Amino acid sequence: MTTLIRFSLGVSLLAGLGLPVYVAADEPVPDPVLATVQDLLGGIEPDSVRTTEARGLYEVRLDGTFLYITEDGRHFVHGELYDASSQRNLTESARREERVEVVESIGPDTFIVFDSEEPRHKLTVFTDVDCPYCAKFHLEVPELNKLGVQVRYAAWPRTPPGTQSYARSVSVWCAQDQHQAMTDAKAGREIEPATCENPVQAHFEAGQRVGVRGTPSIVTEDGELIGGYVPYRELVQQLERG
Repeated sequence: MTTLIRFSLGVSLLAGLGLPVYVAADEPVPDPVLATVQDLLGGIEPDSVRTTEARGLYEVRLDGTFLYITEDGRHFVHGELYDASSQRNLTESARREERVEVVESIGPDTFIVFDSEEPRHKLTVFTDVDCPYCAKFHLEVPELNKLGVQVRYAAWPRTPPGTQSYARSVSVWCAQDQHQAMTDAKAGREIEPATCENPVQAHFEAGQRVGVRGTPSIVTEDGELIGGYVPYRELVQQLERG
């Protein structure tokens, strides 16, 4: 019962954010499964209901939250699903797919990109302009660029609209020279206040959907989520290992 309550609370929170919901299935889903989904989610439609590698078990996805329901609709599991032979985390594989989808849905022209002359890897970094570890990461961006890593910044202010820090994020994205404004903000320097039509809130909501809980949070091209600061040499090694 506790698990169900927690799941329901998570669903209520996501619905309150006004995130898009729809049902998509790769093959017809049994009616008992759909009925149980509606009961558990209180009538809210999930992002997807689809088959899994486990026979007779269906995956229900709602913005990063996963639920598994038996085909007769009588039992459900809220947790991680593993392949016993390979010990592969199937839930994490599905999360990675979703992160890639969410990140690629962000308008590419809304990122602040620090590019490499010969990019071999692409990182999407959810950042707060006043975060100390984000500042530490930013100091190493030139080294990442030299090693073939493109860094795409997305905004993830840790304070809400109406706060000074949130306004600084907006000012960075609205600056005439975004790169310099980002560098100045992360160095703790004053930046020119600016407003414009900006992607800050949209980036923040996308970050929530991929599981960002703090900054910096890095999403790799294959959907891995790396939370927190990682020294650039170690980060490049992780990317090279895949």
